[in-house]
Amino acid sequence: MKKGILAGIAVMLLTTGCKSGGSQSGTGEQSWRNDVPAKDLVKAVSEELGDEYWPDEELSPELLDDWYGISDQMYEEFYGQTPMISANVDSLIIVKSEEGHLKDVENAFDTYREAMIQDSLQYPMNIPKIQSSIIRTYGDYVCFVQLGGSLDGLEEDEEKAVEACRKMNEQALAAVERELVK
Repeated sequence: MKKGILAGIAVMLLTTGCKSGGSQSGTGEQSWRNDVPAKDLVKAVSEELGDEYWPDEELSPELLDDWYGISDQMYEEFYGQTPMISANVDSLIIVKSEEGHLKDVENAFDTYREAMIQDSLQYPMNIPKIQSSIIRTYGDYVCFVQLGGSLDGLEEDEEKAVEACRKMNEQALAAVERELVK
């Protein structure tokens, strides 16, 4: 029954637009800055979320390629943080795409996200974080946000846990957006 619920949540999330692409972020047509270092965007999110921001290990270019399928030909720069402890999945990666590779970066993140959703061997505490992960594009920047922090007290209510993670991801993206608005 739990697998059926999880499958239902996955379908709901996939059909309700947790991925948004192009140069919009739900606020209509917008001009985005193109000169903000990706590391500064991650720092803004970290400061916004405080103790609930759990990624703590800098992502290397090799792991960006190996795990996410984003090679160095696809980006001008990137900065990402993932958990040092493999039992946790909280991750934030911001890629400034190379000209002509924006869709490649978006598709690579989407492929990774889909694989994570389909992976039935996840720790139960990570399922809401994976289900609520978001890929969003602001100009040349593609963001992969999979956050949730502590879900204490929500272990028995998966729907509330997914919603809590989604809210945290949106809060993180709001911090990125504030930095990139012209």
